[in-house]
Amino acid sequence: MRIRGRKGIFGLLLLFFACFCISAKLPGAQTEAKSKIVKKDKTPREPENSDLRIVHTATKLASRRWIQSFTFDSKYYYYIQMTRPYCGDLRITRVKYKGLGKYNKAKMDLKGFGHATNLDCSVHNGVTYLWTGSHAKRGSDVSRGISCFRFQKNRRLRKCADISYKIPMGGDGKYVTNVYPAISADSSKLGVRFTYDDKQYYQIYDLVNGTQINPADPIKQVILPKTMGDFQGFDIDGSVICTIEGSPRKSFLKSYDRRRVYQPTIIRQWDYETGKVSSRLIKGAARLSFREPEGVKLTEDKKMLIMFVSHRLVNQSCNIYEVK
Repeated sequence: MRIRGRKGIFGLLLLFFACFCISAKLPGAQTEAKSKIVKKDKTPREPENSDLRIVHTATKLASRRWIQSFTFDSKYYYYIQMTRPYCGDLRITRVKYKGLGKYNKAKMDLKGFGHATNLDCSVHNGVTYLWTGSHAKRGSDVSRGISCFRFQKNRRLRKCADISYKIPMGGDGKYVTNVYPAISADSSKLGVRFTYDDKQYYQIYDLVNGTQINPADPIKQVILPKTMGDFQGFDIDGSVICTIEGSPRKSFLKSYDRRRVYQPTIIRQWDYETGKVSSRLIKGAARLSFREPEGVKLTEDKKMLIMFVSHRLVNQSCNIYEVK
């Protein structure tokens, strides 16, 4: 068929376009693949009868780093992330919250420090000192000491800080590994945790000027049974040792590693002076995605804060709650 003039050509184009639209709707017709849209990560509201109260909603840190712990002073929150498994390299992010979900961030890197199981801080004369595990061997994330340092924006520390300690087990002089620190809220005591012979050990020290301990002279050594669930952090207050344990939610474990068994979030407290022991199952944050506990903190006004991480494994958010 021969088509003459512009009107004929225009009519042919209209016919071709109509046929294309019809074919695109037919079963089996090829269509362009759409990009998967990732919904914005939000912290779900807690019901009135929840055992948790939201303190800070989802805070995004650097992506492709695993959030491990948190601490805070009167002005900032500090979060620590593992850059990748078994390398010992860490990222600390300092966050200042501004309300209504707004915040600003600054970062600092630690090379060859360890796994970041626990992060805490001491405050002396208005100066904040951060504490975490350090001295990891190359290609390992096992901390073989602890370090104390001030946050320095965009700076990098290697292996350890200027103020650091190797920790002997009791008074026998044998240095322990996989060791991490916690500080009492009044900055008067430092506790270190390590594991040995399928038990967890805690050594408590007097802390002087926010930075000084005598590692060979603990005021107390406490030996506790190994946690049943994945250990996720600890804190100290007076004569109380507080731990948190648990795994991500079942739906994540099923897709990630079928060999792992879901473990609920449990907070345990041991008073080594009175012998009192308590445990508490945390049911709140039930609608939070991923929902892995990562850290517990006891405050001077007797409050308890915990962190759950949420969202995708490589782009996690941290969510802070107060335990009612």
